[in-house]
Amino acid sequence: MIRSQELNALLGPKGSAQAVDLLCDLHNTTANTGLCLITYSDCDWICLHICKHLQARTNTSCAGAIFNLTQTLFLLAMEIGPQPHSVVRSVIFSAMQEGVQLMMDWICQFNSGTLFEGGWVDVYTMVKNIDYPRDSETHVITAAVHPNLQDRDFCLLHPGDPMFLSFSGETLRYKGKEALYPFFINEGAYYEKGIALSLARKRRVEIPSVRSETLR
Repeated sequence: MIRSQELNALLGPKGSAQAVDLLCDLHNTTANTGLCLITYSDCDWICLHICKHLQARTNTSCAGAIFNLTQTLFLLAMEIGPQPHSVVRSVIFSAMQEGVQLMMDWICQFNSGTLFEGGWVDVYTMVKNIDYPRDSETHVITAAVHPNLQDRDFCLLHPGDPMFLSFSGETLRYKGKEALYPFFINEGAYYEKGIALSLARKRRVEIPSVRSETLR
């Protein structure tokens, strides 16, 4: 709570005219996401243009994910993995460094009045979270992510595909009615949240041309 108040004082106050225009939150993840850019609206043209820019230029696979939430500024999260918590991996550091530099290059060009042509961006729209199988009485986890699914973030998961492997050796399969894309598979920080993985639909979003003057 104290840290959030400090950040709000530094970057906000949230929702005010003095708040920063663009905020990029940098994270590492234990999941095999590669470079994953998260924005919070499919109408956030600035963040989607940044995503389009990185997808065309980065040397690392770059996926765009959308979580639909109410926001008052341009908010972008940059997740990259796999990297264990409290560990620095040079390849992950370099990929994050490249992603941040490409984002800053785009912002500098945008602020100088460069016109960015519209087009299409491939994104993954969040559908739901899946918890681990649990004991009905103790709520203790009774299965792990299946080996066939582990590390296959953003690879299509079909109904009937293996999802979990119980500690007794039983394969538990995906029972959804449609094929979806899993991501944040077996993320270490999500155990306490009851999330084994998230599922998303892949789609293409058309974004308009933007220039700094058009947003004033």
